Amino acid sequence: MTMLCSRSALSFGLLLGSSVLTGCLDHPLKEVQYESYSEAPTTVPIDPRRKVDILFVIDNSGSMGEEQAALAANFQAFVGALEAEDVDADYRIGITTTDDGNPWCQGTGPESGKLQLRSCRDHIGDFVFSPGSSSEIDRRAVACEERCPEDLAGLTTLATATDLDPEARARPWLQRGNGLSNVPEGVSTAEALACWGPQGINGCGYESPLESMRKAVTLSGQGGADSYGFLRDDALLQVVFITDEADCSAGPGSAAAFDPNGSRALWPDPDAPLPPSALCWNAGVSCTTGDDGRTRCEPAELNAEGQPAADGEEVLHPLSRYIEVLDAIDQHKRNVIGQDSPQVLVSVIAGVPTEYAGQDLDYGPGSDPAFEADFGVGAGCSSGNGQAVPPVRLRAMADAFADEPGTNLFSICDEDYSPALEAIADILIERLRPSCIDACVAGVADLEQGKLDACTIVQDDGSASREVVPCEQASDGSYQRPDGEDLCVHAVTAEDMHEDCQADGRNVELRFVRAPGVGYGNVTATCEISATPQLDCPAG
Repeated sequence: MTMLCSRSALSFGLLLGSSVLTGCLDHPLKEVQYESYSEAPTTVPIDPRRKVDILFVIDNSGSMGEEQAALAANFQAFVGALEAEDVDADYRIGITTTDDGNPWCQGTGPESGKLQLRSCRDHIGDFVFSPGSSSEIDRRAVACEERCPEDLAGLTTLATATDLDPEARARPWLQRGNGLSNVPEGVSTAEALACWGPQGINGCGYESPLESMRKAVTLSGQGGADSYGFLRDDALLQVVFITDEADCSAGPGSAAAFDPNGSRALWPDPDAPLPPSALCWNAGVSCTTGDDGRTRCEPAELNAEGQPAADGEEVLHPLSRYIEVLDAIDQHKRNVIGQDSPQVLVSVIAGVPTEYAGQDLDYGPGSDPAFEADFGVGAGCSSGNGQAVPPVRLRAMADAFADEPGTNLFSICDEDYSPALEAIADILIERLRPSCIDACVAGVADLEQGKLDACTIVQDDGSASREVVPCEQASDGSYQRPDGEDLCVHAVTAEDMHEDCQADGRNVELRFVRAPGVGYGNVTATCEISATPQLDCPAG
């Protein structure tokens, strides 16, 4: 007589649960034998929210008026992708500037990585560069007033608590989770960002996006800082740099390089009255022209004399300083959530050609002799708003956190930023943590229209528990909540699952559709486990 092991029910958390599986007796009469498993019921509460923290580092120097206007106009494309019903991301968005307070910039009020959240109408004077001078640039209308209604002056966030700070107060970041945001009623998240996003154009012209980023993530973990608690341990981190200049994150050798009484070896014009911004390019970039006639540029660590720098003599901080800080965050997040997939993403909107798609760049001469005299190469891109410097250091930074080099780099010379913002959102959406069931579920081959009969999904909102009903599939293939239900669930399998579920050898991923304002609470799944996991989950 052949003895068969029965399938028993296993209740487990969708992410954090794990099974200790025990073997059954062999089947002596079968030519091919498979081990079967059983497990005592176990309940592990989990949070299936798809969390991402997004840091925008925005250039607020004199040439960025139209670019900030384009960004404000297209924030809807970004948050719209995150808020789509099939994504429903739990996100936070913080903004800082590229002004880190170079000593040669006076009176700019450097943000130095502090998160900025105030209506552009509340600092409208910042949208005038060099006021009262012959070189005055006024972008109050295009960058702020045309994007942010007058009645949104004074706009701030609703008071909320964080995991690290239980006291409810207004936070310097936008957040949306459980279908609710910290934006006052009657204002959409996109409308709020159109007011909060523009940072002005009177910031320091020696832009330091990398150092500003480092200080921003540091302040998030510093008790007492306004931005304390912005970054969450279990959330994906997306950093977005937006600038039309070269990075000028000043290192220990910067004082000598900027000193007019020094050698001026890095100054394109030794007779200039003040250090030119092109000094930053010359201090951090090395270019060579190959036999094919193409000029290629790479990051370099140079001293004030323009020579390879010894440790502690770099005019600009080495890129390793910034890669290491994000690598440390990435590794910490992987440890917290128990995943091997990258948890830090970097994207750049800067001086690369429009319609750039990751191709090799030729930094050869351009059409502007004055630009070439300053930088030794042509502009990275040009538009009606001016010329942008190629982002050599930022490009290398982006490549360090890209699946394929160049795929997270976009042109600041585009008139419409919505394709870039949508692409950035799509990249991070692909990385958001899925709710794959952490076991080998039975009956998956019989799955129809997302209904998983082998599992019962239960939601506990703290006051009551209820079974989550299956979603209904529409004719276009999308899933919808049944009438009268505010939360539903459907399952996907095989190649339709998130790549992380497939890589972990799981055979079911759960996806939820919920009404606005409905929280998840604690969710558990009680499932029948496959009697033959070697067949149903061979990679598990």
